[in-house]
Amino acid sequence: MSIAANQTESWLDFHAGWDSGLLQPAWLEQQRQTALEYFSRTGLPGIRDEQWRYTNLRTLKSHLYAPTPVSDSASITVELPASDHPRLVFVNGHLRPDLSDAEFAFLYSFSDAIQQPQLNLEAVFNQTLSDEPHGFTALNTAYCQDGYVLALPANEVMSEVLEICFFHTAGTAEQHQAAHYRNLIVAGANTKCAVIERHLGTDGAVYLNNTVTEIIAGDNAHIDHYTIQQESDDAFHVGGVFIRQAAGAQVSSHNIALHGLVTRNDVIADLAGPGAHVEMNGLVLGQGRQHVDNHTAVMHTVPHCSSDEFYKTILDEQSRSVFRGRIVVAQDAQQTNADQQNNNLLLSADAEADSKPQLEIYADDVKCSHGATVG
Repeated sequence: MSIAANQTESWLDFHAGWDSGLLQPAWLEQQRQTALEYFSRTGLPGIRDEQWRYTNLRTLKSHLYAPTPVSDSASITVELPASDHPRLVFVNGHLRPDLSDAEFAFLYSFSDAIQQPQLNLEAVFNQTLSDEPHGFTALNTAYCQDGYVLALPANEVMSEVLEICFFHTAGTAEQHQAAHYRNLIVAGANTKCAVIERHLGTDGAVYLNNTVTEIIAGDNAHIDHYTIQQESDDAFHVGGVFIRQAAGAQVSSHNIALHGLVTRNDVIADLAGPGAHVEMNGLVLGQGRQHVDNHTAVMHTVPHCSSDEFYKTILDEQSRSVFRGRIVVAQDAQQTNADQQNNNLLLSADAEADSKPQLEIYADDVKCSHGATVG
């Protein structure tokens, strides 16, 4: 069973009723409704959209997807790789407490966190996202089922690395499963934490993993964030990490793509306080007909901030990578120091790497560089 590329109503129909009986605050219901109206107008992106011109979603759009009920997720047998870190485990969109062993005072599942008024998620939810997100991000806001919330008060230092596992299995031939995770890391002043997000799937399973992670780093916060994508080789992964940094905040984003049929990763950082620094690292190992699209942006909006970005790709067989890296230095962002590198290695004559580095500089006293290689 298939649907045409722009049948927006079909996506909405197959998600209808997923939240039956779900308790949620009024502010979140309003956010969901706004996102639904936006998606109804724009639909999913396509190759006519400039930021998606090298990523054809025809195969993804040829399937139907629907979220998995909590009861179905709870009954699935899962075998996970061993880990030395405390972790939360989500299966097909929902937390599995029986597989989780992470116990931190400031860690919640998203479904629980929205019921905790003292966390004040209304003040931070969607605050790092663009006013005009692409269709997958809008779908995430409309249909996010679960995920994690790490809310660190000022001066809290996490001594252990937290691991989050998102595991997915196959649906049916007529209807594949979709998971829309919403994650938030809200770190107060002088905090420190490290989080690994690991995406796994059953071999041969077709599904859509649509994940949005918002990171809000307070003054002088230090955050290390890792995304390790080890999906099924037939799966579709759309991920977004959206970062906002206050004065002196240090954030490192490490993005590793190893498997999956079609992958799209957005990593967007807003350096909103003087002295903020962001480091972005990426690694793609492509094989078969794998397609990986990395879209990054660093917004230097205030003076005395710095950014370092290094994405590396190794492609074999008929795999393809896309890198679009954008650095914007605002007019008032003097004393900016920004560097961006994208290196691509092709191991096959049929492999392809597309690279589009961009610098937009509106200030005078800056030090910025970028470069790209394909060999």
